[in-house]
Amino acid sequence: MNKGDRIEKESFEIIEAGCDLSAYDERQKRVVMRLIHTTGDFEFAKMTLFSPDAIDRAMDALDRKLPVICDVNMVKTAITAKYTDAVGIERHCFIADERVAKEAAAQGKTRAEYSIEYAAENFPDAIYAVGNAPTALLKIMELHRQGRINPALVIGLPVGFVMAAESKAMLAESGMEYITNIGTKGGSPCAGAVMNALIKIKAGI
Repeated sequence: MNKGDRIEKESFEIIEAGCDLSAYDERQKRVVMRLIHTTGDFEFAKMTLFSPDAIDRAMDALDRKLPVICDVNMVKTAITAKYTDAVGIERHCFIADERVAKEAAAQGKTRAEYSIEYAAENFPDAIYAVGNAPTALLKIMELHRQGRINPALVIGLPVGFVMAAESKAMLAESGMEYITNIGTKGGSPCAGAVMNALIKIKAGI
């Protein structure tokens, strides 16, 4: 075991000893511990939420090689490439696409919103990972209500003070499979951490 692996192992031992994870099953616990490891914030042990079949749906999506659609490039970067390569899936983010920027401006929408619409046309059943923009998460839910999208899983962890907490609460009532959290905390590293944990569960790494 190299020095980095030893440090990570020790970190996870500290996390497990430092908080109550009894509310989670073994696979959920791995996701929550990865969130705590990424953020240094033990509060994720109290505020991370899973739909009943979230992990199973994630494993099925990975079996089917469904891609991960990210709201911003920071989420895409936070999902470790060697992990996605290990299970043979792709990461996509369309927010910087020139076509998305042009059409978003024409329609008076944010690029985050329209990038989700753009993705939905081609990847309606993908895993969607939102770590930055509540507008992207709200758009996913709108498209789901319209029957235009049925994601395998929504990782909804936008951060901030304008509609972040509210959009996550709405996700938990949306009828979609989700992994999210309560409140304003979150961010791109958190969304990436959740996806990395799911891939590691699937790949046994």
